[in-house]
Amino acid sequence: MFKCTVCQKLHKTKVDYCDCGNDEFVAVGSVAGSGLSVTPEQVLSWGIFAVCIALSGWIWCGVNPPQKNVQQKPLEPKATAVVSNIPSIDAIWDDSLPDSAVEVQSPLSAYKSKLENSLYSNLETPDVIDAGRCRIEFKVNKSGKLTNRRLIKEEGGNLFNNEVIRMMKNTARVDVPPNGYAGVKFTADVFTENGVIKVKLR
Repeated sequence: MFKCTVCQKLHKTKVDYCDCGNDEFVAVGSVAGSGLSVTPEQVLSWGIFAVCIALSGWIWCGVNPPQKNVQQKPLEPKATAVVSNIPSIDAIWDDSLPDSAVEVQSPLSAYKSKLENSLYSNLETPDVIDAGRCRIEFKVNKSGKLTNRRLIKEEGGNLFNNEVIRMMKNTARVDVPPNGYAGVKFTADVFTENGVIKVKLR
């Protein structure tokens, strides 16, 4: 059956227009043998009412909803904190330098140190009598003899320069140079510092 949405008139079949002129209808059902019309809204209301009654009876009778069989994980034992005696930082601190940090002196550096000591030991008056500064150049042959000796004046008077010249003359021989350095020119700075003559090879 179809009910007019304006005048609520029922039609057994769907017509194009109601007597009131409306063309919109709502399909309605009927209860068999009763002649009563049932709208979809009424069917929905009855269904909700029935669900509410069923839930009320369920709660009233104390029926608990089924629960899923959930396996509980066993509790892990708590870790026990272990307090250990920590040694003092002073007891484990190592101030020594690693082997890689120790400077290894090359053969040439060691030889230059020997040359400086040899030249300085041949100063007649290490305590300066006249302040000054100069540069000396020389070579050492395979037998350890000083050759091609030369003095380049920079500062100071004759007393200082003459002392340096005597130092080179007195240093006739030194240790034999390392392999590959025989006949190589060496240069040294000779200067006064705090009243003393210093010799420093470059």
